[in-house]
Amino acid sequence: HTIITNLKQKVDVLVASENSDFNSPVFTESTVPIIFDLVDAYLSPLNPIDDFARGIGKKLSGQITGKARPFSHHIREFCRQSNAVLCSSIEQQEVIHKLNRNCHVILDSHEEIPFSKFSISSHRPNNVRRILWEGQPATIRGVKEISPIFSALTKTFNLKLDFVTDEEYFMYLNRYIRRSTLSLLKNDLHEISSHVNIVPWSTENLLASARKSSIAIVPINLSIPIQRLKPENRLLIMWRLGLPCLTSPSPAYVRVSSRAGVNAVSYSTQDWLENIVQILSDPDYARSQVTLGQNYLLENHSKTILLEKWDRAFESVLG
Repeated sequence: HTIITNLKQKVDVLVASENSDFNSPVFTESTVPIIFDLVDAYLSPLNPIDDFARGIGKKLSGQITGKARPFSHHIREFCRQSNAVLCSSIEQQEVIHKLNRNCHVILDSHEEIPFSKFSISSHRPNNVRRILWEGQPATIRGVKEISPIFSALTKTFNLKLDFVTDEEYFMYLNRYIRRSTLSLLKNDLHEISSHVNIVPWSTENLLASARKSSIAIVPINLSIPIQRLKPENRLLIMWRLGLPCLTSPSPAYVRVSSRAGVNAVSYSTQDWLENIVQILSDPDYARSQVTLGQNYLLENHSKTILLEKWDRAFESVLG
């Protein structure tokens, strides 16, 4: 396939992202099939106020033309209008199927992150135990959900918390009111904030941090629909990095943990504490969790499988 970004050129298929202007004549007057690449669960907003505010913000910023309305309304209408919709989890697909039956689940490949071996050195006695968190600041407050366990862990381990993320973030719509990520974490983690280290996000920094880490965590605020319905990408990334990883019980993480035969999900604060202690104390167990996770990746998320899924999506609108 050849990717063309000049909208004046002739194409066989239009692929739209969730950041598109859905009311653009490019789509409304299109004579070729449209594939909507819908990564996040915007069909399940937090509440009507948040949904309408997002729609207003995108109109004021010039991203979306036409009348102001809740953002999920734009998404819903465009799902119906499109010839196919791509999403990133089975759970999102179930929602989209009510609007468009031609829906395909395709995850990112993350081939920029090489497969790494589990590092036994990070589990040696008296070593600093580094816990890795990676992602955008928008999801970082999930750590607050398990903050009480870190104080308990510092009594047993020489603990450091590395957050590979942006040093600053915007509070609203990724463009309004800039804030410090470290200040946000200090407010949420209180007395253990001295154990926190912000590492500016880059692939190189993520790889370097992973090599020094003993475990990765993906805690989520499950009361926020767009976070609860996120796909399993971050768990898969940690397995690629050679790290055992613990997550909150979101639908995608429960599903993948079960299929991989890995004990990755923690259902309570006590679960989080016991599971982290087990991984930090038993390197053989930690290695076995990584091996199972990487086997699952090799069987289900190879480059060949990914490209076949994209081929099927294109064929579904061109056939």
